[in-house]
Parts: sequence; structure tokens; C-alpha cells
Amino acid sequence: MDINQTEEPQKEGSVISKFLKVLIPLALGVVVLWLLYRDTDFGKMWITIKDANFAILLFSLIFGALGNVIRGLRWKLLIEPLGYNPPASSLIYAVLGSYAVNIAIPRGGEVWRCAVVAKDEKIPFAKLFGTMILDRVSDTVTVACIILLACCFNVEFFLSYIKENAALSNSLTNIFSSGWMIGGVIAAIVLIVVIYKLFKNTTPIIKLTNLFKGLGRDMQTVFKMKRKGRFLLYTIGIWFSYFLYFYITFYAFDFTKDLGLTAGLIAFALSSLSMAIPTNGGMGVWHAAVVLSLGLYGVTKDSGEAFAFAVFAIQSLWIVLCGLFSMGALTIKNRNK
Repeated sequence: MDINQTEEPQKEGSVISKFLKVLIPLALGVVVLWLLYRDTDFGKMWITIKDANFAILLFSLIFGALGNVIRGLRWKLLIEPLGYNPPASSLIYAVLGSYAVNIAIPRGGEVWRCAVVAKDEKIPFAKLFGTMILDRVSDTVTVACIILLACCFNVEFFLSYIKENAALSNSLTNIFSSGWMIGGVIAAIVLIVVIYKLFKNTTPIIKLTNLFKGLGRDMQTVFKMKRKGRFLLYTIGIWFSYFLYFYITFYAFDFTKDLGLTAGLIAFALSSLSMAIPTNGGMGVWHAAVVLSLGLYGVTKDSGEAFAFAVFAIQSLWIVLCGLFSMGALTIKNRNK
């Protein structure tokens, strides 16, 4: 058999796989945007956006960049226990660049930042990937705490809202008590176990098992870090910066500036949770979460849509600019090295 004939289908499969990884999240984001904005009067929305205080919107961007800078410093704390000491500047640039990559390829930024640092600082990619997973686990726990905190501040509000919306209450009850949902979860667990038992001696499963074992050992080493207090401080700094990045934008619009801190916390919690759905930079799902959360506090759908559209557009442009600057800075730094 001709070697070129076997390599060609593999290349085609790889190209198709990469294309789908880009197309599916983009399509999902576009569909959600279309469903949300299909009845929107864009002329009216533009008038609402033009009335915003753009000085406040621009001021809020400082805190987005600050949060990502602190994230780079926190990443360094995770890498050092593994026996490596990369420059903080390289890690910060990689983090800033990764968010720009995420806008083009959802979740691609996480792989990109590990690959860039691995190449430039001669650190094994697998070890960096393990620290990135721990980085994301820390974020997941933090978002869960933020949601819990937001609910604690708004217990009476949520209870009264659910009582006033009986259909919503019944829907939530049916979802979590559904036999289909419980059966689906159990079936998925059983399927994973069966696949592992049947194919545990195959090369892909062995490689995957060894990868997880290596990640486990590295994470145990990281957990023994001496500066846990600083790690916690950085984590608080990251998410407090992100909150200000979002909440300050409330003061740029007349219909959100008086909503208060708890409304900002709820909107921030729901919008952060929406980012778990892989679309380009959160496109679509972030908009929907913000419009929904603002609607809980009496903001009209038209106003909420204008707010979400303007804030997302400005923040996305800022992320891209910071990312391009960081990629350029990394290139110059490596040439000088």
C-alpha cells in the first residue's frame, strides 16, 4: 500500500477535526445570538448604547487586564513546586494571549499558553498542562463560591420569584426529579467503566492512564506548595478584579447604575457560569445570561440586550488588543533571548 495514500486520509481527518472544533462553538454562539436578538430594533439599541458613559466603560477595562496579570503570577506559584522558575512576564504574556486565542478557538487558549511556555522556557508540556488544569479547578471552586454567596444575599428575592413563577418552579422540580436524567447519568457512568474495562490494555487507554497518573503526581507536588496563602490571595485578587471589570459597567448606563451590589453579584455569577459553555469568548451564552439576570431586577429586555451587546463588544476588543500586544512582546523577548 502506498504510504502517501494512508497519510492523506489522516491529514484530511485532522483538518476536518480542527474545522469542527472551530465551527461548532461558533455556530452555537451565532444561534444563541440570533435567538436572543432576532426581534431587536438595532436602531433603537444603538441609541441606547450611544447614551452610555464610555469613559466608565473604558475605565472598567483596567480591571480585566489586572485580573489576568494576577492570573499569570498565580500560575507561577503552581509551576515552581515542579522545579521550574519561568519569568513572571512570560507567564503573564501567555495568559493575556490565551484569552485572545479563546475568542478564535474556544478552549484553544489554554493549550496555546501551555505550548508557548513549554517551547520558550523548556518546560514539559504535560507538566504545564497539569498546572493549567489545577488553575481551572481553582476557578471552578471560586465560581461555585460566588454563586453560593450571591444566593445567600438574595434568598428572599429568589424564593419570592419562584413562587410568583409557578411554571419555573415546576420545571426545575421536573428536571431534577426526572427518571430520564437520573438514568442518563447512571448510564454514562456505567458506559465509561465498561469502555475502560474492555480496552484498558490498548495503547490509547494506557497512554491516557499514564497521563492522568503523571498529572496526579504533579498535582500532589503542587498541593505541597509553601505559599498557599499567597495562592489564595491571588485567587481573591483575580476574581475581585473580574467582578469590578463587570460591575463598573453598570454605572455607564442609566438603567443599571442604581441596581446595587447584590444585582451586580447575581449578574456576574450567572455570566461567569455561562462561560462553561464553549463558544467564542462566551458569545451568545454570556449575552443571554446577562439579559436574564438583569431582567430579574426589572431591566427591560431591550435595555438588557443593549447593555450585553455593548459590554461584550468593548471587552472582546480589549481582550484581542491585550492578546496581540502580549504575543508581540513574547516574540520580541524571545528574539532578544
